[in-house]
Amino acid sequence: AIATLTRFTDLFDFTGMRFDNALRLFLGSFRLPGEAQKISRIMEVFAARYHACVTAGNAVLRAAGGEGELYESDADSYYVLAYSVIMLNT
Repeated sequence: AIATLTRFTDLFDFTGMRFDNALRLFLGSFRLPGEAQKISRIMEVFAARYHACVTAGNAVLRAAGGEGELYESDADSYYVLAYSVIMLNT
């Protein structure tokens, strides 16, 4: 189940997207389950993918000498933020 979720999440390219827009895009593609443990796993996979996209996007910008990098944090911080946003809205 986690492998399928990871592959599904890999279909999204969050490069250059703000966190809230990326989360909105991701959550708009399916219906969240009602169980907190399942939501937690989904948010873990989302956070890892978002972190990978932001890190890769910022590396490309730096290499090109561009400006406008997104704030880069670790995947755990993105997970806490995503899970908190979901819990606040339920």
